[in-house]
Amino acid sequence: MSNPTIYTQEKSLKSRFKHHDISLKIDEIEKIYAASNIKLNRTSQFSELLRSARDLSEAWSRGGFNETDMNLLFKTLHIERIASALEFLKLEKEKDKYLKDLLKGTLDFFEHEPSHAKSILWELEVWTKIKKSIPDTHLEEPDVVVDFGKSKISIPCKKIFSEKGVSKVLSNAVSQIENSFEFGIVAMNIDDLLPANVVLNARTFNELADKLHAANMGFLSKHERHFLKYLSKSRIIAVIASTSIVSDIHDELPKFNNASQWAIWTVPNLKIQHQEQIDDFRQKVMS
Repeated sequence: MSNPTIYTQEKSLKSRFKHHDISLKIDEIEKIYAASNIKLNRTSQFSELLRSARDLSEAWSRGGFNETDMNLLFKTLHIERIASALEFLKLEKEKDKYLKDLLKGTLDFFEHEPSHAKSILWELEVWTKIKKSIPDTHLEEPDVVVDFGKSKISIPCKKIFSEKGVSKVLSNAVSQIENSFEFGIVAMNIDDLLPANVVLNARTFNELADKLHAANMGFLSKHERHFLKYLSKSRIIAVIASTSIVSDIHDELPKFNNASQWAIWTVPNLKIQHQEQIDDFRQKVMS
């Protein structure tokens, strides 16, 4: 009899938005582009997001928070999320590639359409999150590689834009690591499977966490047959499902936030060594 599939949710939400930090976030983004001599075209959407966030930050500094345009506020939340993903990038040799890729497509998280920029941002979010807990985490092919004890964990990062594309994405992830790594974890971001142009409402942060967990669990449950088909005989032993969304918390502060949560599905009947490693990874990254 096979062991049951394991689902683990992240214990806490990350990145509660701090309004007074946004000016610093904008500065950080502009400095990293300037240091690489990469020009931000003023007509680009990314530049427009930065300008809108800057305008709102200046209005707040003059005490105008109560008169905030909500569209500008949400654009500011987009900038906060982007800046968080760039936290460690300035120290990377290949940073220019990622900075240029972030200019190829929309980074407006309310727009649900295929975007190379969003796919690259997801790679950076995965890398940044893991690197905070496991310093030996690198931006390498296939996307992220973690030096973990005596092993290297390969983490292909996949932005899911359609439910129909999940099986193809998994097949591609398996082929990316099959000949080069002992085992891997595929990290799947499902933001764009949620309704477009929506702010997630919740009474408390705990209620918000439950809603995000439900979204991740629904995705993992719906596609478990695909995970078993593509992963049971491959070197990928786990799937991360991640949901991030702008949220409105009714009874707690701050009211508006970038909310994010991960959940992990693991292949049944893992080798003892791999089970120990995935447990250790889970404990370090998701606690």
